[in-house]
Order: sequence, then C-alpha cells, then structure tokens
Amino acid sequence: MNKDSELLIIGCGGHSKVVTGIAEVVGFNNISYLDRLNKNKEFLGRRILHNEKQNYTGYFFVAIGDNYKRESTFIEFQNKNKKATPVTLIHPSSIILQECYIGRGTVIMPNCVINSFSNISDGVIVNTKASVDHDNYLMSFSSVAPGVTTGGNVSIGERSAIGMGASIKHGIKIGQDVIVGADSLV
Repeated sequence: MNKDSELLIIGCGGHSKVVTGIAEVVGFNNISYLDRLNKNKEFLGRRILHNEKQNYTGYFFVAIGDNYKRESTFIEFQNKNKKATPVTLIHPSSIILQECYIGRGTVIMPNCVINSFSNISDGVIVNTKASVDHDNYLMSFSSVAPGVTTGGNVSIGERSAIGMGASIKHGIKIGQDVIVGADSLV
C-alpha cells in the first residue's frame, strides 16, 4: 500500500466514520465510499458512489456494523470484484503480541490488546479498548464492542456479537450467531 492507493469503504454510517479515521491514520489518502441507499453526494467530504463497482481492483473495506450484513456484503462484493483486495485496518495505538493472526477485512480499533497466539478471522470488529487474551479465536464476522474483556482460550463463533463492557471468563466457547448483552459476565 502507498499513499495513493485507492480505498473503497462500503457503507456510510457511524462505523464508517471510525473506519475512515483509522484508514487515514495508517496512510490512506484516496478514500471513496459506496452506499446504494445514501442519496447524498458526499460523506466526510469525499464522494459517495451509488452503483456497484464492477471489476474493481483496489483495496476495499466493508464498514457495516451489523455482523450479518457485513458478511453478506463482503461476500457479494468480493464475488463481483475478484481482483479487489480486502484491507485489514489496525489502529497504531493497539497492541498485538506475537504469533497472532488477523484476518482480511478486520478492523482493530484504538487502544485494543490482542494477546499471544490469538486468531482473529476475516471481517471481525475488535472495538475500542477491547482486551482479547491469549489463545482466543474470534471467528469470521463476529464482533466485540468497546471495553469487552476476554480471558484466555475463549472462542467466539461466526457472526456472534459481544456487547459493550462484557467479560468472558477463561475457556468459554460461544457458538455462532449469539448475542451477549452489554456488561454481561459469561
């Protein structure tokens, strides 16, 4: 990636605002948006495309907070644009220790900690000040909200959403399509 690399952010909501900020911090200058439903011409001072791109070959990021919509949009866009590259965005204030895997199209927001030997799959949101301890597995298109804390050896299933401030004890396995409420102890 260089400063002139194009980044297409899909979606123009609150999540897109934070994603845009992280993209700028890591060096993207050429940012545009794709949103079929937004009738405005600009978002955050940049143009909004209203029609699907075909044969797009640049970087893209799906900035949709809803886990199900993010997954279906990611798959649909990638299928229509085989040469497009999903970008992973990691805020530089976050700490990622050794032997971690961070998947394609994932965002790690400010002040997060991802401890050793954790696996963060494709399309995951690790939100502000989340702490993911050692040997965790966050499966594709799952999300952890701001302030979530997990113990070691935790598994969070596909498309599952862990609410703001929740704590998950060591060794817990959460299945797919689960919602854990804010401030919960699991």
